[in-house]
Amino acid sequence: MNFHNSQYTLEQARMQLGDSSKALSLLTASMVYAEPSLFGVFLELTFQDEKQYAERASRVVCICSHTFPELFKPHCSRVIAGLRNLKSEGAMRNLLKTLAEVPVRFTKKDKSILLNLCFDYLVSNEYPVAVQVFSMQVLYNLSGEIPEIGEELYRILEEKIPDASPGYRSRARRIMLRMRGKR
Repeated sequence: MNFHNSQYTLEQARMQLGDSSKALSLLTASMVYAEPSLFGVFLELTFQDEKQYAERASRVVCICSHTFPELFKPHCSRVIAGLRNLKSEGAMRNLLKTLAEVPVRFTKKDKSILLNLCFDYLVSNEYPVAVQVFSMQVLYNLSGEIPEIGEELYRILEEKIPDASPGYRSRARRIMLRMRGKR
């Protein structure tokens, strides 16, 4: 998946992401703000099979997307399509956080892919809580447009809450409360 057309190389991006500190992520994000073409380089690194760099790069992508959503919007469809093959759970978490919190309009195809992926992440016990929490948020967001999603989401959350972690239960209860208010 090629997301960039910058002279900045993936190797330079790896060197920039020498550690996983928040300070370095914020510094790298400020580089992207100064040179927006770098966004595609870090997005591409997110989809490489190098776990530590994928997680670090996705954190930069997440920070940049929250600050300047217009950087993320042109890449949204490719990100959604790429989620399916993403090996790094940390990168998956960061991208789902971005999809859950950054205002983006999804195409019908993107919605379909995202619905399937997020329901899979939510019902499977093989994904970390953060992936499940951001999946439930994406599904909740989509339920505003597609009410049937809300019914299925509510049923799944209700079923899983008794055995879930505190973080999962907290987000699930907040979403269920909002959903009850919509009925």
